[in-house]
Amino acid sequence: MKRKQLSWVLAATMFMGITGLCRAADDDARIITRLGENSAKDHLRTASFYLSFKGDKVEGLPAVLTGNVTRFYSKVWDGLYLQINTEPGEDGTLGYMFGFAQDEANQNVIPTNESRDMPTLLELTAADFRSDDNFSARPLKPGPGTPLDRSAWRVIHYNGFDVEIRILEFKIADTELKQKPYFKTVSCLVTVTETAQAK
Repeated sequence: MKRKQLSWVLAATMFMGITGLCRAADDDARIITRLGENSAKDHLRTASFYLSFKGDKVEGLPAVLTGNVTRFYSKVWDGLYLQINTEPGEDGTLGYMFGFAQDEANQNVIPTNESRDMPTLLELTAADFRSDDNFSARPLKPGPGTPLDRSAWRVIHYNGFDVEIRILEFKIADTELKQKPYFKTVSCLVTVTETAQAK
């Protein structure tokens, strides 16, 4: 008798679970622009930004238009702001220039520790992923990029913090010989890690 009752209880529980799973769920559509910022009391902080660009647009960040250049910005923590400028071309956005400033208006720019004689790893262009004559795709090498081969993973050092840019996905147009390739879409993860305690 007990076994029969237990069978009915298990059958009822399974039925409720299955019917609960079959109900139509609401869509979960979110734009995540910053993850994992530590509290101000922590001496080493980390903040991550997932950015999904479509030409000269990115959801979740304020934009300022100056001429044909769009600047996006976001606070990282007090006294540090991520700044991104579009690099427009004739047919689309050729690339994006990342940087940091002490203010959201980008008036007090923070210099990197990169050599000024070499191309910067902060510039993300569609041409980075094409051959020099745009005839074919440039193979992606493992490990962090270098100024001469910027690749899909870049690590940039500043005084007091490091920046990692990981390109996650992109779509490039104008991929014909000797054309100027441009991004239709590109998504990346930008992680800022404090390397020295703020004074």
